[in-house]
Amino acid sequence: MPGTENTTLNITAFENLPELPYQKSCITIGNFDGVHKGHQFIIKELVQCGFSDQMPVIAVTFFPNPADFFGRTQESFYLTTPEEKETLLTDLGVDEVITFRFDQDFASLSPETFLQALKEKLGLNILLVGYDFVLGKNRSGTIPVIRQIGEQIGFTLETLAPVEFGGNEISSTRIRQALGEGDLRKAMEMLGRPYSMSGLVTHGSGRGSRIGLPTANMDFWPRKLRPAIGVYATRPILNGKTYQGITNIGLRPTFENQDKPNVETHILDFDGNIYGEKLELQFIEKIRDEQKFSGVETFLAQIERDKATARRIFSHDQP
Repeated sequence: MPGTENTTLNITAFENLPELPYQKSCITIGNFDGVHKGHQFIIKELVQCGFSDQMPVIAVTFFPNPADFFGRTQESFYLTTPEEKETLLTDLGVDEVITFRFDQDFASLSPETFLQALKEKLGLNILLVGYDFVLGKNRSGTIPVIRQIGEQIGFTLETLAPVEFGGNEISSTRIRQALGEGDLRKAMEMLGRPYSMSGLVTHGSGRGSRIGLPTANMDFWPRKLRPAIGVYATRPILNGKTYQGITNIGLRPTFENQDKPNVETHILDFDGNIYGEKLELQFIEKIRDEQKFSGVETFLAQIERDKATARRIFSHDQP
């Protein structure tokens, strides 16, 4: 497989596109936030197309998301960081991930200009996208328009039907809604894997250790979407080893009532100093809402019940 590159580009300078040794390629275009089952279906079909026609497969994507760029999102929005998205796409068999910087120049681009550049620079031969895909200024590059452009400049357009869950199309928006409701099972079904967050373990107040409940506070990308406030059964992953844990996303009202939610995890049956290490959390199921307790004793008694609940969840949910 050719070496994978993730190159953020200014659309005003197509000459900055990487020099790839491809005369013909299979390309898909999209935001691919979350790389959910709908995206996975497109990528798998693309990889099969490339294999059958002996062509490399390229995923063209953007950052920031157009909805983010135009100010239609909240502070925490993305299901995947750009790096996570690239890894997920390449793990599915994509040869190259090309990330364009979405700015005003990009937003003003006509579909003809963009597709012509992909033809000239990346050897666009087959374009495979979802049935409702649109491209270009004012969303003018509809499927019929793209098909006509393909006939003019020499590429084939193929479209795919949506992948559904619960009678509705799987989408990044539906996954965000599920996370906002704390429904990690529904999110997992649409993603095809547990929702995860990664970051470095940082020092907190130290209160957890003082009361016999050491926790790992995680410093994560601020644009990454947090699940709803509450307590969750999670799988912490450290140095390639998977543990069991309970994670609180919340304001810690029993002790201080913060302005912004933090993410802190108690790793079951674990004792070690992990400050500064990278931690990945896989969210499995919500245990309960965050509560304010009358004191440390009632708080710790509830934590013991949370641990027991988490162990029951893990006993029926082996990875």
